[in-house]
Amino acid sequence: MSDGSSMEGGLIPQDDAHALLQATVDNFPGGICVLDANLVMLLTNRRFYELLDLSQTMFPAGSNIEDVFRYNARRGEYGPGEPEEKVRARVSHVRSFQEHCFDREVGTGLVLEMRSAPKPGGGSILTYLDVTLKRRAEQDIIKHKETLENLVSERTGEIGRQAEELQRLLDQERHINELQRQFVTMTSHEFRTPLAIIDGAAQRLQRRKDQMTSDFAAEKAGLIRGAVSRMVDLMESFLSAGRIEHGRMFYDFRPCSLRAIVEHCVLRQKSIGSFHHFKVDLSELPPIVVADTAAIEQVFTNLISNAVKYAPTSPEIHICGSMENSSACVSIRDHGVGIDPEDLPKMFQRYFRARSSTGIAGTGIGLNLVKQIVEAHAGQIRLESRKNEGSTFTVVLPINTIMPKVDGFDQATTG
Repeated sequence: MSDGSSMEGGLIPQDDAHALLQATVDNFPGGICVLDANLVMLLTNRRFYELLDLSQTMFPAGSNIEDVFRYNARRGEYGPGEPEEKVRARVSHVRSFQEHCFDREVGTGLVLEMRSAPKPGGGSILTYLDVTLKRRAEQDIIKHKETLENLVSERTGEIGRQAEELQRLLDQERHINELQRQFVTMTSHEFRTPLAIIDGAAQRLQRRKDQMTSDFAAEKAGLIRGAVSRMVDLMESFLSAGRIEHGRMFYDFRPCSLRAIVEHCVLRQKSIGSFHHFKVDLSELPPIVVADTAAIEQVFTNLISNAVKYAPTSPEIHICGSMENSSACVSIRDHGVGIDPEDLPKMFQRYFRARSSTGIAGTGIGLNLVKQIVEAHAGQIRLESRKNEGSTFTVVLPINTIMPKVDGFDQATTG
């Protein structure tokens, strides 16, 4: 069995379910440790053991994190002092299940950024990121600044030139640090919900392993795949935003079916959740447009998932296609929270989130990414919205236009 969707006798082996779950979390660039309310490690990944210099054989999933604390205390990871006192202090801190973040240098010399976030139903999700190079770079910059300040005082003739260079370096470093901080904050926040879904589905698979039916296994596998899809979409949005910012986005313009792209995005969204109903009418779309299929799919994945997310209690989503002169138009309308009029001009700015989105998870990257992709296709994105009545996003794409050169982008076109 390759993907858990077909099985003999209607049962799925526990090892296959665990392998699917483990493959998911192993793609996370940092260490992950999911704890239940009793501090039992429900889920870990390879990076967790690598960063903390632990033996996976000694502390497999199912161990208690208290045993890890005791092992670290006895080998001097927490400094001098009575090991059991240090264990008790850390157990008490973790058991509070409060959100917190701090840096700690481990015995291998790495500096790890450790974050804890409470888990729905009790317990917490611990993440570990290697920030050694970042912290050293910050220290180097501080030393470099002090050196430059001394030189400025000694060499009056160079003060203006050196001050400008220093400011440029500091602004660049602040920008990098801010992007890193936003990335870590967003990923840890956005991954919390899919990780909770994966955790819950895995626990149900474990509890029902002896009487598991094919329908039950397919349902739980669907939940896991939907959560993984959400994590993959988030990572793809982050990576695409980075490529666009650095001018490394490549578009492969070829004839494709806009209708097929939108319908595929709708089917993906349906596989993640069944509460919303999609009323789709794409009959007026032209059979072919010239576009980059993967990029346009990312556009509609963002817009459709947003329509669902920002209309949590309004199940109907309307998607319709039409023609406007020599362009194809696709509109996506929800009946959700809507947007304040004063927020409308800012909706496509990176990291901006409307006031009406308070309490709804999001990164503020998606709409900015959508706008840049659509404009790279010589198209436009339009937005109409009223607070508490819903929003309509309309994507307008040329049917068959030789794409203009966009500064900073590589492009491929068909002849």
